[in-house]
Amino acid sequence: MEPRGALLVMYGCFTAGKPEPEGIARVLAAAFGVPLRSVDVSPESEMENRNGDASVTCDYEYLSGDLACNLSVYGAKEVAPQPSEEELTRALARGLDTVVLTSWGRMPWIRKVVTPQGGMTFARVEFLEGEGEGCLVTATETALAVFPRAVVERFPEVVRGFPVATPLADGLLAGADRNSPAGDVRDLVWAWEALISRMAAGWPPSDWYGAAMYGEDLENRDRLAAAVEALPADERAQAEAVVESLDAAFREGTADDGGRALAAALEGGSEGFASAPWYWRRRPVALPWETEE
Repeated sequence: MEPRGALLVMYGCFTAGKPEPEGIARVLAAAFGVPLRSVDVSPESEMENRNGDASVTCDYEYLSGDLACNLSVYGAKEVAPQPSEEELTRALARGLDTVVLTSWGRMPWIRKVVTPQGGMTFARVEFLEGEGEGCLVTATETALAVFPRAVVERFPEVVRGFPVATPLADGLLAGADRNSPAGDVRDLVWAWEALISRMAAGWPPSDWYGAAMYGEDLENRDRLAAAVEALPADERAQAEAVVESLDAAFREGTADDGGRALAAALEGGSEGFASAPWYWRRRPVALPWETEE
């Protein structure tokens, strides 16, 4: 059932605990700033006995697996202001005293996790087949007692998928076909600028960046040098100016250690970097892979 009035926001989340409908209603009333009588919380399968005057509705479904309940919340247009997804997720976690998982980015197998204490981490989930089967939480970035079978590990796809500012790459050779040499240069410049932006921002969202990922970015920088050389003179001049600016920013955020830190993390000898381009011999000032398990 939809609340009366045009829908403004739909929220969806999973809970580790099995909340009671009355508790859900109280949290939603507080989060949306409406009277308790204006909230309808009903099983997803319930088609009758709904509150037709509700301005906030919640369909819930109890599940098996690691996640006990799926919540779908709707707020009507007349309810303003609406809480953000972040605000509602934290309110549910705190008010229901349970871990809450909500969507993150464009990867349905990755979920953002909020704890009742306000902590935040990420989980990798596997959706089970069959109606009402729910999900398995196969891994988390931080150990959570509620998911004792989950492996604790880092999620490279979360780091790669986290949006970062790339203004120089965005403005470079804007009309280039993606499959052209100029398009290749744009992609490689984007990867180089993304690394530098992540470093400047403190390696969001988990304060971590794998050594192997850092090495991949340096390999892309190798390819960038060759790709720029293959451009026509006018395009090459534009690209060279951008790369020079990014290289300066990279130098500012790194220190020359001869490649020792990266070589140690990759279990190789730093002497292998002796003849490599200069950026292979520089490390982030604060190593983002020191916290790897």
